[in-house]
Amino acid sequence: MTTRLELPDLMLTRALGKALLPETVTALMNHPDIAADLLPVLHQSPFPTDYVPREIEVLFDDVTAVLWQSGQIKQQFPDVAGDYHPEIVEWLIDGETGYFSIRGMEVVNRINAMPLLDIAVLESLKEVLCKPL
Repeated sequence: MTTRLELPDLMLTRALGKALLPETVTALMNHPDIAADLLPVLHQSPFPTDYVPREIEVLFDDVTAVLWQSGQIKQQFPDVAGDYHPEIVEWLIDGETGYFSIRGMEVVNRINAMPLLDIAVLESLKEVLCKPL
């Protein structure tokens, strides 16, 4: 007999499995609340190519590592070790999930089409994010 909690998790796993690789689904299901929140984001369109964000918030394991607003870093978490590898990385673009990865596996990337916010360019910031200003 399936319990109440198992059935929603099974449905969520199946829904995620339609869009993601099995190992990514397994990693996400360790955080079922986050997985449920991401399900509708998986089907959102990328940001338009001419979109210019006003705010970018980078979260490591659900803690703000960097907050950028209107071209300036407004907040930076000062105690991130240079060798720290967060399990979960999320980029909020004007409050919307633009990029999300778990254990290094990309789950959502809605910013590939934004030339001013190409994820390859942002990857180069990883070293900068881990160093104090």
